[in-house]
Amino acid sequence: MQKRITLRKTIATVKLSLFVIWFWPLPQDTSKRKVLCMKLYQYFSILLTIAVIASMGYALVKNLDDPELVIKSSLGLFPCSHVIWNILCHIAIYQRLQYVTFKMENFCALISAHEEAIVQRNYIDKCANFYGFCITSFYMSLFALFVGPILLDEPLPAPADFPFDASRQPLRAITYMHQIVVGLYIAAHLCVNAFMALLLWLASARFKLLIEDLRTMTNIYDFMKCIEKHQQLLEYAKEVTLTVRPFALGTVFFSTVSLIVFGLIFITGVSLALKIQCVFLAVSALLEVFMYAWPAEHLIHISNNIAQIAFETNWYNESEDFRKNLQMIILRSQKPILVVLPCGLPSLSLHYYASYLSTIFSYFTTMRIMFEEQKGGA
Repeated sequence: MQKRITLRKTIATVKLSLFVIWFWPLPQDTSKRKVLCMKLYQYFSILLTIAVIASMGYALVKNLDDPELVIKSSLGLFPCSHVIWNILCHIAIYQRLQYVTFKMENFCALISAHEEAIVQRNYIDKCANFYGFCITSFYMSLFALFVGPILLDEPLPAPADFPFDASRQPLRAITYMHQIVVGLYIAAHLCVNAFMALLLWLASARFKLLIEDLRTMTNIYDFMKCIEKHQQLLEYAKEVTLTVRPFALGTVFFSTVSLIVFGLIFITGVSLALKIQCVFLAVSALLEVFMYAWPAEHLIHISNNIAQIAFETNWYNESEDFRKNLQMIILRSQKPILVVLPCGLPSLSLHYYASYLSTIFSYFTTMRIMFEEQKGGA
């Protein structure tokens, strides 16, 4: 019999997927020494990633006459840059990330059996398989990167060059392990998308539980508790969206640039093997953006639904004070919780994701037409 994926198992899985990058925030009572060790580890990770970027950039400049190698080097630059972006965002907003994570873990620790059943039915059962597939595929891609040089008789997993002879031992083993470690960082930082999605989904789950409380309240005291809980939820959801924003921006930006490069690959005369590889990478890039758009869309609707549920209560049989408080809940709920991307970009939603796909295909079509015109003119 298949074991059921529970809320606690979901959190543990996401936490484990981030283990190698030390991304999950430490408890608030952690010693300063341990916090310092975490920061030093992240700075060290940045240095390792920059070293890989430098080696791939050197290979790119040195082999400009080889289009396929230039493309392969370019493809490696974007995920490495994404790693550095995520680490810098983590350092910049660490206290906010620590706060929202602590609140999430505290909610999961104090949740009742009835509430956990609601979360299980409405969220875990519907979303766990998709995000589990994404996490697994990220790490399986790393495994493919690891065995690639062995099967294809290539010196390194990613195309790189050095101003010294790296074909001899122990330099060859060191550069090989260096790329594998950075590849592990890339896979783990892709799982940051699942972490941010988890924060959004559980914020939505708390709104769902508030809706259930509004439906089952029997007296004014229960109603006052709902008002207080709603205010706390609005404040917490705002903190969550502010936490998610920079990571979502990085994912959208690097996915967009990668997809444009993939489009260039498909309209140029590169090998079929590279085109097949790019198909999988393109699907991965689209999944990354969807990992944010789906929970962001749900958060918009569930935060708005509070107003409708409040209106459906038996307010017409209650006192004037009750009606005023109910009106306050309805007014607060009319402004949905949005994950607004910085730099003037729109908020994340399924509508945004659809327009994102449309824009990417428009870019691809435009590039194909320009390439055909240039080829015809030649």
